[in-house]
Amino acid sequence: MDTGLNERDWNLLLKRIADGKCTPFIGSAVNQAYLPRHQALAASWSHEFGYPLENGDLARVAQYLAVEYDPYFPKEEMQKQIAAAAALDFDTLHQPHAVLADLHLPIYVTTNYDNFMTDALKQRKKDPRRELCRWNPYLLRSHPSILETGYQPTPANPLVYHLHGHIESPESLVLTEDDYLDFLVNVSSGEYNLPPRIQQALTDSSLLFIGYRPGDWDFRILFRGLVAAAEGGLRRISVTVQMPPLPEDSAEPTKEKVQKYLSKYIDLTDRQMRVYWGTAEAFMAELSRRWQGVAQARQAYAASQPVIDLMRLQLNLSETFNLQELREMAQYELRIDFETFSDTKPAFILEIVTYMQRRGRMYELAETCQRLRPRVEWL
Repeated sequence: MDTGLNERDWNLLLKRIADGKCTPFIGSAVNQAYLPRHQALAASWSHEFGYPLENGDLARVAQYLAVEYDPYFPKEEMQKQIAAAAALDFDTLHQPHAVLADLHLPIYVTTNYDNFMTDALKQRKKDPRRELCRWNPYLLRSHPSILETGYQPTPANPLVYHLHGHIESPESLVLTEDDYLDFLVNVSSGEYNLPPRIQQALTDSSLLFIGYRPGDWDFRILFRGLVAAAEGGLRRISVTVQMPPLPEDSAEPTKEKVQKYLSKYIDLTDRQMRVYWGTAEAFMAELSRRWQGVAQARQAYAASQPVIDLMRLQLNLSETFNLQELREMAQYELRIDFETFSDTKPAFILEIVTYMQRRGRMYELAETCQRLRPRVEWL
């Protein structure tokens, strides 16, 4: 089956991941092994609560429940669904959240309401922070942003940004049709804008959408309302993993026609987006296999390089370079995008060393320092 991604697409995606310039967006289909699919949940609620119309998707059925009962009723029902989920085993082969946690990225964005991504990062010995999108007046008043306290997301201390809310705060959930419309209107306004660090992730990294279907409200709001509205000319190549639009036993001409139409729709909206046609499970298995190959190659390269004395290297950097010189070395010699690095010299040095170490480039850093400051012992 042609998934739509060629080797060049894969290699570019892997390079962006290695550089920490990839931002995953995690959708509901990633959870289909642990939670009811949105379509199935909509059918269940329709039957249980007497939804009077036909073919209601989850947002529409949730809207009916909000009108028939009260706005919190469908959100409380969603809380029950997630609370009933069994504990996830992040050691399972190709478990989606574990594969993503192993990529060592600074920011993960999810439209899911659960805590699975945060739990996976903790299981991988990371110290993640959780942030809610403040898309309504209550959240704006009651949930100050941790990104305004000086915290900078890093691979060791990543941010899990819940764009459509978290189950512990039912008022944060974007679930009904009204919620989606209010969300889109509000985050497009000046008062409820996404934090600058999240806006930056939309433009200066490759976006990886996993667990979405073409007709999902989650994907439509994300794609048309946020991503395509961002500074498209500055965007990197991104990838969206879309469930096949029709079952495998459908007629080939019909499948091909539907897939061609959806691909054209995405291309017309965002020419930087590449589409992988397949299940989230198949994509995660392929991503895991390819990323392990990259990681093994990097480890082999690092093992072949001389051992660098990290304490001496950092001390020499501190004693022989000022902050402006360090910035110039990062930009012109090492070609590091250091815009998110700290503004203090000790922290800047630590971030350069961490950045180079993570990419197996420590010997390159020491060689560069040796060339710029030849009277100092670097190697």
